[in-house]
Order: sequence, then C-alpha cells, then structure tokens
Amino acid sequence: MAGNKPILVERVTVTIDGATHAGAYYVKGPFLFVRSPLGAKATQVGGSPPKAVAELLLAELVREGPNP
Repeated sequence: MAGNKPILVERVTVTIDGATHAGAYYVKGPFLFVRSPLGAKATQVGGSPPKAVAELLLAELVREGPNP
C-alpha cells in the first residue's frame, strides 16, 4: 500500500538485580509495543523518548514474571 512505512523493530535491554533481560520494541502511530520471552506490553509514547518507554515496559515485564 502506498504511504505505509515499514515498522522498524529495535532491540532493548534492561539489567535488573544483575541479570540482563532482552526484548524488542516498535512504535506504530502513538503507541509503543514491547515483546520479550516474558510477554508483551503496549502504551502510548507521549513526549518521552521511545527507547526510555520501552525500557520501562520491559522492566515491568521482568518484575511481573512470565506471562504465558
């Protein structure tokens, strides 16, 4: 389709309690989506840098534990 940009997926990592956890994120419109082996989350980006928002969401996933 004309006008559709490909979605750029970026890697993101956070270190919590000495363990590094990895995931990936992308922005589509006003929303940011994060996915990792622990699950997925989404939120509005707002005025914050997307990478910072992705790190926060990934940290939440880590703290919440696995999400089947």
